[in-house]
Amino acid sequence: MSLAGKTVLITGGTGGIGMDIARSFLEKDAKVVLADLNQEKGEAAAASLGGATSFIVLDVTKEESWVQGMAKIAGANAQLHALVNAAGVFKPGIPFTEMSLDMWRFHFNVNLDGAFLGCKYGILAMKETGGGSIINLSSGLAHIMLTDGAAYCVSKAALLALTRVAAKAGAKFKVRVNALLPGAIETDMMWGNLRPGLEKDQLVDMLLKQHPIGRLGVPEDVTRAVSFLCDPASDFITGALLAVDGGQLVA
Repeated sequence: MSLAGKTVLITGGTGGIGMDIARSFLEKDAKVVLADLNQEKGEAAAASLGGATSFIVLDVTKEESWVQGMAKIAGANAQLHALVNAAGVFKPGIPFTEMSLDMWRFHFNVNLDGAFLGCKYGILAMKETGGGSIINLSSGLAHIMLTDGAAYCVSKAALLALTRVAAKAGAKFKVRVNALLPGAIETDMMWGNLRPGLEKDQLVDMLLKQHPIGRLGVPEDVTRAVSFLCDPASDFITGALLAVDGGQLVA
């Protein structure tokens, strides 16, 4: 079975992981729709990838934005086969007792509500075209609780529960829903963990100690797992929570 000619929607698509996932699907002759908030950046990203790549403005936290986005995809006569919920936020360095309710809700709005809406509308779209695959990007921090990153950790933990219930809801429509739990991946989000007084090499050394495999992850590590789970040959895998973390969760 092939992904050629099938459409993949990637939220947070202009980020490092999103762009790498897009390249992988383009190599498989799929059609890629990048989704993000910044139209100028998104259109430039789509143009840089070339091929069958397009861009839509999508605020994952707003239901109407999802409705409009799915309508644009359907209007282009595209049959959605895969959705990668890669949009996410992480504001580190906020002690638990200093976390504001607004910041807490901000993490949940993007990391959890956005993925819920993606699963909901992804299932609705894919049930019309015979099924497909949804991938939620969680994190190893769904299990490793950081007291100065509580909103991120708890929202990503809740995303694992969402994945399982969405997998159960989508199964009757042959829509599979799985989650990936990446470890430290070298992206702008990882470097966002740098704080005053902490040098890059110090951050890398600290993170390396958490990954028994002896290296940090790169976007390609996540991309390969996404490709595996989205491949039609993996149609017996749903509700899985797959760590892509160099052993971080067993360290």
